[in-house]
Amino acid sequence: MRHASTLGLILGLAAVISSDTAAQEPRPVDMTAAPAPVTAAVARADFAIKELQGTLVARLTTAMASGGPAAAVSVCRDEAQQLTTAIAKKHGLAIGRTSHRLRNPANAPRPWAATTVAAHAGRKVADAQPVVLAFDGRVGVLRPIGTLDFCVTCHGPRETVDAAIGSVLETAYPQDQAVGFAPGDLRGWVWAEVTLD
Repeated sequence: MRHASTLGLILGLAAVISSDTAAQEPRPVDMTAAPAPVTAAVARADFAIKELQGTLVARLTTAMASGGPAAAVSVCRDEAQQLTTAIAKKHGLAIGRTSHRLRNPANAPRPWAATTVAAHAGRKVADAQPVVLAFDGRVGVLRPIGTLDFCVTCHGPRETVDAAIGSVLETAYPQDQAVGFAPGDLRGWVWAEVTLD
């Protein structure tokens, strides 16, 4: 009898643990029926994402105009993380960029975003929709990054990139995987993570 009650206790604990684990899994948010705190968190995330994208594109455009692709690589290596950190602090959230093919290992997908990033690998940006996930009292927002014509200088076929940049990219990112993209490809995601009030 004691054995049966011990087994029941173990099975009961296992059920509680597995239900707690399931509750922690990121789940998609239907924004048409989202409560006000979630809507506000997503709006805050989107505002920060737009600022980050605008800041990085402006800085890269200036660098390309003044110093070519090598200068743009220097911006990515030396400034992008600091600019991202400043925007995160300004908006009181976590924010960054990620991809299924990384240039900078520091941009690896957050655990809540990893499944979405992997599931969209190799797609066109037109086939990737924005994603909102809820988990652990937080909201995670993912917005797709497309490959534009000027992006292929640094992210196109390896031989094109090597011809344009030479060894600068190899020196800056020896484990670079962020090449082989064509215009219209999904190159990655900008993400933001907001704690719900």
